[in-house]
Amino acid sequence: MTTKLKRRIAVALAVILCIGIAGCTPSQEDALVYLNYGTGMDAYGRYNSQLFGMNGQTDPDGADPGVFYVSPEEDAQWGGYYYRYITSEMHDIPQTEYYQTNEIVSVVAQCDRSKDLFHWETVGALVGGYSLQIEKKDWCGSNYWAPEVIRNPSDGKYYMYFNASAKTDMGLDYISNSENAYDRFYIGVAVADTPVGPFSLICDFDSQNGTRIPTINFQTGYGLDYNIAAIDAHPFFDANGELYLYFVRHPDDNHSGGNVLAGMKMQSMAYPDYETATIIAAPGVSSVKSTAGDLLNYTRGEAYYSDESGVNEGPFMYLHNGTYYLTYSSNGYESPSYSVHQAVGESPLGPFTKLSMEAGNPVMDGTLFGDVYGTAHHSLVKNGDSLWIVYHRHCSIIHGVGWERPTAADRVNFVLNGDGVEVMTSNGPSRTLTWLPENVSGYENLASSAQITVSTGKGAQYLTDSVLPLYEVTQDHKLAVREGDVTITLTWPEPVSVSALMIYNAALPEQGFSQIADIRFKLAEKPAWASQKYAWAVIQNLPIQQDGWDAGTLKYLECAPAVAEFDRITVTQIQITIAEKDRLMKHTKLGDVNTAVDVSEIVVLGGNG
Repeated sequence: MTTKLKRRIAVALAVILCIGIAGCTPSQEDALVYLNYGTGMDAYGRYNSQLFGMNGQTDPDGADPGVFYVSPEEDAQWGGYYYRYITSEMHDIPQTEYYQTNEIVSVVAQCDRSKDLFHWETVGALVGGYSLQIEKKDWCGSNYWAPEVIRNPSDGKYYMYFNASAKTDMGLDYISNSENAYDRFYIGVAVADTPVGPFSLICDFDSQNGTRIPTINFQTGYGLDYNIAAIDAHPFFDANGELYLYFVRHPDDNHSGGNVLAGMKMQSMAYPDYETATIIAAPGVSSVKSTAGDLLNYTRGEAYYSDESGVNEGPFMYLHNGTYYLTYSSNGYESPSYSVHQAVGESPLGPFTKLSMEAGNPVMDGTLFGDVYGTAHHSLVKNGDSLWIVYHRHCSIIHGVGWERPTAADRVNFVLNGDGVEVMTSNGPSRTLTWLPENVSGYENLASSAQITVSTGKGAQYLTDSVLPLYEVTQDHKLAVREGDVTITLTWPEPVSVSALMIYNAALPEQGFSQIADIRFKLAEKPAWASQKYAWAVIQNLPIQQDGWDAGTLKYLECAPAVAEFDRITVTQIQITIAEKDRLMKHTKLGDVNTAVDVSEIVVLGGNG
């Protein structure tokens, strides 16, 4: 453990005999040792990025992040990273032989990669770190939005899907020449041999004027005299290997019904089966009835609990235990309440039903906590057993300046709602330390393998489920204590190696605590750093995360953890005591109004690292 992360305590490695240990007799092995530890973050906001991640520290700018993971087994050269593509555009092309020879007029879609979803490096193969090259003869000219990439296991190539406005001077009766750029929205498909590019458009070719035209064109697909504007393309491989593409029918001069969601089966990576295209969700209603092959008409179902400001966009499909989860962004991207919601169905094209608040929505909404806004347009990525949501949020609210939209990430879990249905829920938007997945950090969360007992309270079974009780569907996922002190005991049948402990506070300040009064680790062997064998290692008065509680301003961050990081010890038991005197409202002298304390989660990180 680095020196910058260690917290100086009053007595380091001091020996105290038999304090607080019932029934012990004075001997060298019954001695307690005060553990030298760090609280996860130093005074400068620095933390151990090998163990933890945190939003708001090094968040890169990047709206509409399309993120996917490439495993080392899939790609020996480029695997082992998450790749991120964002809405971006660059027109200043250097006059080099490569760009001139290939008649490249623009590069778009910045490409970054990360090992942990919190620290990113720009790696796009083109100038400026961009990954998609636009040639002079290509159909697209502006508004390059929401790129997403997927790897095709059949050929090992990478395919990018994005939307753009076609140029107005193409002179073709089947490519819109409208002055309204929204009328000229088309979905583009590009391919590359590597995830960093360069991606080149897959196009049809109009031999009459030598123009490369989009392979997805609803005007020609349905024989219409106008284009159906489409944005936010999302590719999805079903379990049987069939490819689907989801997108948004965007308002234009021929459609004013708000942003609605649609999906269709693909005949190949670049060409759709137009007869399968189906409207699958619409703003303000829980479900829709529609007919395959018809993107113009649908019947609205019962009202949703939110009118969603006329916007359903940014679709993402996820398959879990045979159920299809259509996740999407509700409300407009400029709205503080831009948030992620879910609808469930039994097939890739539905029908889908949006869940109520009680049943599981929203998946993420920063407005519920007051000061993290615009938390949407997301991707869901799985690496090992850990599922994460990567999304953008409003920089203007987080940092007080500008309109940039930084990328953030939070853990996602599936829980049973009151109807016995598995639903998706997130641990965000978070502003505190979180633990990294085991296959990123090398440290396993050992808490779930321990037997848990509590001296008082209800809900002990939720202490190690990885779920923070931020939303209505998860409000009971916590240990709730009504009276007195509480001691939580974790016991393992065999010794485990431990390097860090995280104890998550309540979602609401009126159930919160200011510190952990006492933590005791029952040692199974002499630590490598110790001069003798001890029975117990002790930490006292461990505060919650530094920025999680400011007694001067009464600032409270929901579920902020108390973190202890230390040199490795081998234990068979951990005892955690939260004292009644440390209940938050009593601690701040606002009166005897805190009649409960909630503990949201306990994480014990161990292993070889």
